[in-house]
Amino acid sequence: MANTIEVLVPTAEPKINKFEVNHRVHDLNGKTVGFLWNEKPNGDILLQRLREQITQKYKLARTEWGQIGGLQVIVENKSVLNELAEKADTAVIAVCD
Repeated sequence: MANTIEVLVPTAEPKINKFEVNHRVHDLNGKTVGFLWNEKPNGDILLQRLREQITQKYKLARTEWGQIGGLQVIVENKSVLNELAEKADTAVIAVCD
């Protein structure tokens, strides 16, 4: 009796999402900067240190903090992104360990 091996090829056509990119903010003075942490280990520490350094270098209007678990959740639940986009002129987002 011959043994057979089933080979699966997990390929698909690439999914291309087109989106508009906002213009860069060239001066942070007087602006609101948002920080979004995806709850990966130490990402909050990195973002807090970046926030400290940015607030020391620029005279920000304020900072906003957002938090959501995991990159996939961020992609599926755009309400957190939309809320941060409404409050901030620009944002720093940590999506990895």
